[in-house]
Amino acid sequence: MSANYRYARNNRNVPQVDQKGCAIQLYSGIGIVLLVIIGSIYYAFAVLLFPMEVRNSMPYMTQETIALSMQPAVSQSLADRRFTLKIDNKEKEFRLGDFEFTASPFEDGHSEEITYKDDKGKEKTKTVTTKGNLCFNETAVHDFIYNLAKEYGTPMIKPKYKIQGDKMTVYKGSDGVGIDYDTLINTIFDRIKADDYSPIQTKVVTLTTPPVDIDKIYAEVRCEPSSASVKEDSAGNPKFTADVIGKDFDLEAARNTIESQSKKSKWTIDLTLTYPEVSLKQVRAPYCLDVLSTCTTSYKGSSTERINNVERAADNINTYGDFTDGYIMQPGDEFSFNNIVGQRTEKNGFMKAPVYLSSGSSEDYGGGICQVSTTIYCAALYANLKITERHNHIYVIHYWPTAGCDSTVDWGHLDFRFRNNKEYPIKIKLSYENRKLTATITGTKDGITAKFEREIENEVPFNTVYKHPNADNPEGKISGGDKGKTIRVWKYVYQDGKLIEKKKISYDKYKPLTKTIYTNHLPEGAEYS
Repeated sequence: MSANYRYARNNRNVPQVDQKGCAIQLYSGIGIVLLVIIGSIYYAFAVLLFPMEVRNSMPYMTQETIALSMQPAVSQSLADRRFTLKIDNKEKEFRLGDFEFTASPFEDGHSEEITYKDDKGKEKTKTVTTKGNLCFNETAVHDFIYNLAKEYGTPMIKPKYKIQGDKMTVYKGSDGVGIDYDTLINTIFDRIKADDYSPIQTKVVTLTTPPVDIDKIYAEVRCEPSSASVKEDSAGNPKFTADVIGKDFDLEAARNTIESQSKKSKWTIDLTLTYPEVSLKQVRAPYCLDVLSTCTTSYKGSSTERINNVERAADNINTYGDFTDGYIMQPGDEFSFNNIVGQRTEKNGFMKAPVYLSSGSSEDYGGGICQVSTTIYCAALYANLKITERHNHIYVIHYWPTAGCDSTVDWGHLDFRFRNNKEYPIKIKLSYENRKLTATITGTKDGITAKFEREIENEVPFNTVYKHPNADNPEGKISGGDKGKTIRVWKYVYQDGKLIEKKKISYDKYKPLTKTIYTNHLPEGAEYS
């Protein structure tokens, strides 16, 4: 008996609960749950065993519900199916998954050209075709047939066209051997619907390339311009709609060119391009989605104080002003390390840690934050940002092995600055994990990359001194011991992989840092300093 029911019986002001009604409601609820469970099991069973018949067996469901539930199971079942194509005495496997065959509950019939990037980031296109209840990669099927026909002679090439900028090249094509595409694909469709995956007998024949259909090409190429747009979901994640560049050409002039120059194998047609008011690059730009450069340095082995300073400086940059996840710079903005990180004081959360002085090393508030400025400097060089102020350390630093590519800062004296010389905004974000600091600069890709090379002009040896051990420096401790160096750094700038600029960006001199050994056992001939 429930607590609510007991309370109702002991309180005359509370209406009595109808036990029979409760039972009826309970049984009804259980019945609904059982119906849903049984229906789900039946539906899953039907999808797996009869993927092409599910739409008719579930008439009470909407088409959208069927599509969402059915697609994964049907797609997987087709992906593993295959045919054996028999040509003369040879056999070739045709696996549906290799050609992206999937099933859909919707009757359809259209082709769509899709642009995508392969594993190496290279942009490619493919034609995805839907016929009846099946969708597949038509480009991949044509490639398969073409390569298969090559084993029997020169394949037939259909007319095609290629667009580059405001020029369109139309190719005539050529006769040759091949497999009749329509016959093969229709046979495959019929077999899939019949759930018949027995071998398919086909043959290679001589095919005549069809004439250039300039009207069909015109219908495919001509389009109106359309601006890019963006919509954000409830979490603020953007979804972009790409812009479309309007294209057109003189159809009658193109027809006359092809007919009057029929002996040619290709023709060049001038296109009229109309650019949209808003491009996809402009819409994406404020989100800073493309990684322009990144640099990582390690601060493992640092003291608790130095770790605090490095991470405090990184956090100050990420949350400067109105920002919460990285510092955004508009075109023309200048980054000032000192202004953004702030004065290194105890009040501002910084601790005392080792810093380099002209006389050696000492301790001061903010010791170690030069690692942050150096890490950002490296990323800024790779992104080809304009450096407006930068200073090298007095001595060679250890957390960044590339001397000549470091950047030191000192409140009120030395700053690290650079300008956003890009066309669009950029974002500077610092992250740290497992005692590794990473500076990432994101923005909008412009095809610009950079690298740098060092040239060591000369080196100066360091001196060695001996001191008595103490509480802070125990027996056997060794510090310092770095050669002095003079280093030139050259930057190479590339546009889409082609070198466009080479220039010297720095000429730095580093002093030798004395090696100090703390010991009670002097080597023969040595003296304490």
